[in-house]
Amino acid sequence: MRAALNPTFRVSADPFHRDTSTTTLDAWRNPATDVRVGVDAWWAQMPVFGQFIVRERSARMVWNYLLRIGPVAVFRKIRSRIGESRRNRKVAGIGVGRILDAPLGSAVGIGDTVVFFAPNHSPDRPRLSLDARLVWRIDGIAAEPARESTDVLCSLKDLAGWSPYAGTRLDEDRVRASLARLAGKHSIPRSASQTPMCRVEVRERIERNTGESHKPTAVLFGLGNYAKTQILPHVSRHFALRAIHELDPDQLVTAAHLGTTLDTSPEPRQDEDYAAWFIAGYHHSHADLAARALANGAYAIVEKPLATTREQFSHLQSVMTGAAAHRLFTCFHKRYSRLTEWALADLAVSRGDAVDMHCLVYEIPLPALHWYNWPNSGSRLVSNGCHWLDYFLFMNDFAPVASCLVRPMRGSDVLVSVTLQNSAQLALSITDSGSPRLGVRDVIDCRTGDVTARMVDSTYYEAETSARVVRRRRVNPMHAYRRMYDTICRRIVAGEQGDAVASLASTGVMLDLEDELCAAGAARNTASGHHGGLVPSQS
Repeated sequence: MRAALNPTFRVSADPFHRDTSTTTLDAWRNPATDVRVGVDAWWAQMPVFGQFIVRERSARMVWNYLLRIGPVAVFRKIRSRIGESRRNRKVAGIGVGRILDAPLGSAVGIGDTVVFFAPNHSPDRPRLSLDARLVWRIDGIAAEPARESTDVLCSLKDLAGWSPYAGTRLDEDRVRASLARLAGKHSIPRSASQTPMCRVEVRERIERNTGESHKPTAVLFGLGNYAKTQILPHVSRHFALRAIHELDPDQLVTAAHLGTTLDTSPEPRQDEDYAAWFIAGYHHSHADLAARALANGAYAIVEKPLATTREQFSHLQSVMTGAAAHRLFTCFHKRYSRLTEWALADLAVSRGDAVDMHCLVYEIPLPALHWYNWPNSGSRLVSNGCHWLDYFLFMNDFAPVASCLVRPMRGSDVLVSVTLQNSAQLALSITDSGSPRLGVRDVIDCRTGDVTARMVDSTYYEAETSARVVRRRRVNPMHAYRRMYDTICRRIVAGEQGDAVASLASTGVMLDLEDELCAAGAARNTASGHHGGLVPSQS
């Protein structure tokens, strides 16, 4: 581990000058919990591995994706991933700096010199936003403790990658004990000649006036790979995008060319007002942002999942009264696929008729520190399984649930069974064991009477009866996203209603299954060798 550290004394860029860059922003500081530190020097650093999906550069992989999704989608994907190279170089480190801002009642105040532990930050930022529990006040400017700081960083290596948004507990006693020990050995009195404290202009927001437009206004929350490749290209045809909110300043650098306001706050500012909120940030933030959009009289366009806990879902439902009940859109793209149109036609079902569904789903293995693995993000049933649960209910016109069962399998694999009151049944298996050549893969069989409609990888479609093949087609799977956003945006521009309230039922079913999956996992962890059957949920 010591070889992975950089114990070299590194003086930061001056944290007290005004940054004239048009793209560099400070990370947002939570005024209730965080301090902002001007970095005087890093004492030791180590790279944070295993929190982002980083693909090796491969001509064969590009070719495989070209055959499946076409050159436009491949170009967007490559451009997005290249733009993430700076984001991927996060470090954990020990350093020394001065407090520029702090919460009321904090143990440190503006101007204090502190030694800090930064668990997940860019190595060259002149200012850091840190949880106040990660700093320790010292009485002067610290000397360079290269060996000791390296040892302290090694002792805290299991906290590398920690995020206040993850929902994992921070062992603050251990952090503070380590910092206090380090500070106690290496502090010297401040002299009158040392740099005095001066005013710092912190920039969490770059405002740009995009001019007048006849289009309705919109804001985007979250600028991950999905937003860059799917939301931005399609939404800009219908809306004037006025602002992008993204926690990571390194991600916002890639949006500098858009000419829109950039903000590292995860929440809207008080003076912001938009016709539509596109919500694609951390999963556990979706429901609250959607509720705020609806309360402000705006449309909320929410990526999956709609909520990750029962409390979030209940709060959102409580807001959906009156006009607000008709301004929510959920972005389950399978509802908008051409394959869905063909299946409904070939199965020849009327509204509410039973459609059985069997789904085999493969997901790529995630790095250990990936945010989908956070406690706040829920299980893979919440992060991705919600797609197939929603699709099953959609194909059955959201018939009420009669019963549902879930069973944890090897690792994070799961088996799910759902029966509806119209007698339709779902069998869903989700695994990450297999080939990652083309990312997420699935096979869906929809059955009714003597008709079977099969969809493979959202690309290949075949419907057959006992006598003949009814239809055989192939589509570009990316077209479903374009159809979804074009449909949603046109409906908003026309002032039409959003999704029916009944269509939110899949989120309730997902949360029921998640509760039972968590209970089953806890029971399995406490009973060695326990291999129980399916766990019934309380629907």
